Amino acid sequence: PPPKLVEFCREFEQNYVEHRRCVLLNQARDILRNHDYHNTISVGVDEEQSGEDPTMAIFLLHRSSVSEVASQIMALLRQTMKESVQMPATPPTLRPTLYKTSREMLSLFRAIIPASHGHEVATVPRTAAVLHNDCIYFAHHCLTLGLEFKEKYTAEDARGKLLQQSCIFVDLVPLFRELADQSMGDMLDVQADQLVDIVGSRITYLGQALQSNESLHEWSEAETALAAGIYHLRHLAQSWRPILSQRIFAQSMGHLADVVLTLYWKQVTPQSSSIVISANARHFLLGLFRKASEDLNELFGKGHSSSLPQRCIEDCSSEWGRFQALVQFLDMSNLTQVQAALANGVFRQVAGFELSRWIQAVYHEDHPERRILLQSLSSTAMS
Repeated sequence: PPPKLVEFCREFEQNYVEHRRCVLLNQARDILRNHDYHNTISVGVDEEQSGEDPTMAIFLLHRSSVSEVASQIMALLRQTMKESVQMPATPPTLRPTLYKTSREMLSLFRAIIPASHGHEVATVPRTAAVLHNDCIYFAHHCLTLGLEFKEKYTAEDARGKLLQQSCIFVDLVPLFRELADQSMGDMLDVQADQLVDIVGSRITYLGQALQSNESLHEWSEAETALAAGIYHLRHLAQSWRPILSQRIFAQSMGHLADVVLTLYWKQVTPQSSSIVISANARHFLLGLFRKASEDLNELFGKGHSSSLPQRCIEDCSSEWGRFQALVQFLDMSNLTQVQAALANGVFRQVAGFELSRWIQAVYHEDHPERRILLQSLSSTAMS
C-alpha cells in the first residue's frame, strides 16, 4: 500500500482522539465566547427548606443564580465524562483524553471569562456576583465529580485502573474558591470606597457640630449623607438579591452597612473627655439613628419572614450591636437608666472608655452618681 495510507492507518486512532478533544474544546470555547454572560438561571436549594441534617449543610449548594454559560459548560463537562466512562478500552488513549478534556473545559472558563468580562467584573456589582456564583457552582460540583465517575471506569487494563485511581476534580476547588473570593472581595472594596466618598466626605465636621445647641449645616449634611448611603445600599441590594444566596447577600450587605455605621460611630464618639454634646444634638442623633435602624432593617428584611431581618443584621454586621447600644443610650433620660442598662448587658459590645466618653459628653454636670459610674467603668477597663 502507498506510504501515506500506511501512515494514516498507523496514526488514525491518535488523530481521532485528538480530533474528538478539539471538537469538545471548541464547543466549550464557543459557549464561553459567543453566549451572553449576563443571562442567569436559578440553581441550588432554599436554605430554610433543604430538610437536610444541619451538619451536612456545608455540602449543599444554596439557592442562587449562575450564568447560563456556566450551566452549559457543566452540562458539556458531564456529557464528556459520561462518554469517557462508556467508551471501550480501545483506542487506549481515548478515555484518558476525554477525562483530561473535561478538566480543560474548567481551565478554559477560568482563562476566558475573567479576561473577556474583566472590566465589568471590576465595575458592575451584578457581574461580579454572577462570576462569584459561577465559581462557587463549579467548586461545589468539583467536590463530588471525581467520586461520581471514578467507579464507572472499567478496570479491564492498566489505563482503566489508573483512571479509577486518578479521576479527581477536587484539586480545582481551591482555584475556583479563590477566584470567587477575589471577584466578590474586590467589588466589596470598590463599594466600600464609594460609600466612604458618599458619606464620609459629608460628615467630616459632624463631631464638632454636635457641641452646638442650634441646628447647623453639618446636621443637615449628616442627614443627607445617611440618606445617600442607604440609597446606595438599596441599589446594591436590588442588584445582588436575585443573584446571591441569602447567606452571601446578608454577609455582603452587612459588611457594607458596617462601613456606614463606622463612619458615624467615629464622629459621634467624643475623642476627649472635654467635648460636650448638646441636648438638641442628642435628640437630633436619636432621630437620625432610629431612621437608619428602620432603613437597614427594611433593607435586610425585604422578601423574608418578619423574624429574619434582625437575626441577619446581628449575625452579619459587626457594628450593629454597638450602634443599637448607642441608640438606646441616646434615648435614656438619666444616669440611673444608664446604670441599669449597663447591668443588663446593653453595652456589652461597647468599650468602657467609649461609654465613659458618652457619659461625660451627654451628662456633663458633675455629681456623685456620675463620678461613681465613671470610676466603675475606669476600674473595669483597667482590670
